[in-house]
Amino acid sequence: MGNKIKGVFHVNIKVKFCPCNFEDELEATKGKLRERGDLEVIEERCLLYCGQCLLEPFALVNGKNIVTDEPEKLYEKINQYVSELKQGVVLN
Repeated sequence: MGNKIKGVFHVNIKVKFCPCNFEDELEATKGKLRERGDLEVIEERCLLYCGQCLLEPFALVNGKNIVTDEPEKLYEKINQYVSELKQGVVLN
């Protein structure tokens, strides 16, 4: 789940998007996540959430399905989950 670097436990966090899921609406979210530098943002052709993919914006963060009802809200929800992961609040 992570690497120990100079006494600090570093969590490798991967955020996966389906490029077909709210493609244009999620570009800003993907861009903000890429700018952070502490996340690996991946576009994977199929995440096997086809029914959901057509209906609501989502991303997989270390395998956890993060979903919202509006594309604009997804960044904040991902950010909150990543913060919880880093604090050890969430166990994957």
